[in-house]
Amino acid sequence: MQQIGVVVAAQGERAKVKVCRATACSHCGRCPEGERHTLSLLESPKEIVVDAFNEAGAREGQTVELAAQDGSVLLAAFLAYMVPLIAFFVGAFLGDWLAPRLGLVSAQLGSIILGLAFLAGTYGLLRLKNQALGQSRRFLPTIVRVLH
Repeated sequence: MQQIGVVVAAQGERAKVKVCRATACSHCGRCPEGERHTLSLLESPKEIVVDAFNEAGAREGQTVELAAQDGSVLLAAFLAYMVPLIAFFVGAFLGDWLAPRLGLVSAQLGSIILGLAFLAGTYGLLRLKNQALGQSRRFLPTIVRVLH
């Protein structure tokens, strides 16, 4: 995946680049925590600022081309959406199975409680893991060339 952006800050081997938001970018989680905006249901920001590795030696104000591995974009989407969904269903099935053994009145109550617990736990683990993934070259885009 390639995009064009403008460098807003350059710090050593990293740079912050303002890019136009693509529809494929919707809530992927790559944006740094401090740069995320509160999104309304009807409109998302047209521009976002992303961290990128500055291999081209770009300086502030320069227009650059960013590249991200296609596989990493798909993996990030899978981690953000499918892993919590799978965890929720695993928790719900386990809750249904364990409810009678734990003496709960309703199997549905066990499903709801354990499903939500697995969902929350997965989001918690992903949030912790996000810190480490944000430092990885695999999950951050790279400035491949300076356009002007």
